[in-house]
Amino acid sequence: MKILFISFFVPYPPVAGHLQRNYNLIREISRDNEIYLVTFNQKVLLPTKKQVDDGIKELKKYCEYVRIFDMPCQMSPLKWYAYLFFNLFSATPLTAWKFYSKELIEEIKKLIVSHDFDLVHIDTVDIARYSELTGDIPTALNHQNVESILTRRRAANVKNPLAKFYIFLQSYKLRRYEKLYLGKFDVNLCVSQIDIENFKKMVPDARYEIVANGTDIQYFSPGDDNDVSQRLIFAGGMSWYPNADAMEYCAGEIFPIVKREFPDAFMDIIGSHPPAGLKSYSQKDSHIIVHGFVDDIRAYMARAAVYVAPIRVGGGTRLKILDALACGKAVVSTSIGCEGLDVTPEENILIGDTPEEFAGQVIRLLRDSDLRKKLQRNGRKLVENKYAWEIIGAQLNRIYRSIL
Repeated sequence: MKILFISFFVPYPPVAGHLQRNYNLIREISRDNEIYLVTFNQKVLLPTKKQVDDGIKELKKYCEYVRIFDMPCQMSPLKWYAYLFFNLFSATPLTAWKFYSKELIEEIKKLIVSHDFDLVHIDTVDIARYSELTGDIPTALNHQNVESILTRRRAANVKNPLAKFYIFLQSYKLRRYEKLYLGKFDVNLCVSQIDIENFKKMVPDARYEIVANGTDIQYFSPGDDNDVSQRLIFAGGMSWYPNADAMEYCAGEIFPIVKREFPDAFMDIIGSHPPAGLKSYSQKDSHIIVHGFVDDIRAYMARAAVYVAPIRVGGGTRLKILDALACGKAVVSTSIGCEGLDVTPEENILIGDTPEEFAGQVIRLLRDSDLRKKLQRNGRKLVENKYAWEIIGAQLNRIYRSIL
């Protein structure tokens, strides 16, 4: 098949959840298909021309064609606040505004005319409007999350009343936008059954299929278990609000409880753009180490006893939990943090939804090496059997063929 793949960010390097998903899906489906990729670059992710060129070079290993456009909304802070203000008077959500580009419209039109595409894959509802350019070519819409629910959960955790109102308004616009576009695609690709059920409440007659998130089980592999380690670890980009919120919550409310039982415990926090609030915790407590971005998290994973995912806001499925399970790490998560993953509490993961519950589960694992090793074995087996990218890619190819 010849596939036009429209992505909302350059899927390289695969260092954050949505980038990791798209990079690996493109790599897998390229084995049997010709991929033409058009996408946006947000300069906070790839700030230099060399990084953009490196991304093109890597992606051309899997794609016949790669074209990258600058994000149209990259502007000064003053213009950005004006942008936020004027969106109040639009029915279109801010995230869809951000990705509107006349240049991309012209590029898609040109490609549609010059190539006989079998299918168009569009990544996220924020750029769903570009499907209106594809004529009668079959279309697939990928959903990283149920964006309206993700936004509503975020609003619930925001304390500033003006920010809370604005984000709640965006969640309403996103829900309306999702209802508008779900039924217009031949298939909606969702990461979990939970997401499908939420979408069905909006548009019950649309077609939905699960294409779960995955992990690279060759790249991430178990190391030796360290019985004496008292290190916790989290890895995830901090420009993604759910991750930043989770780590501030962990540093402020969970880790102090753990330290009362294990005064020598450390917590490694890995991810680009850590917020100032999180850095302030590390300045007060030398056992909280904020590393920022690192090229390779495997060495940090190897020395940790427990991977923590105290996510309070989110949707979809968490790739970093899958990476941790692939590394043979015992994982403690909130219910929301592992929502959509086929995990079993007490078998391959532990769950804690309050600071006391979460800290108590971490303490259990630091005390009980047998429990920790059981979770490590079972977690690795789970990702080998269900979440390897080779399995996910083959599933996506079957769905593509079914809509043709």
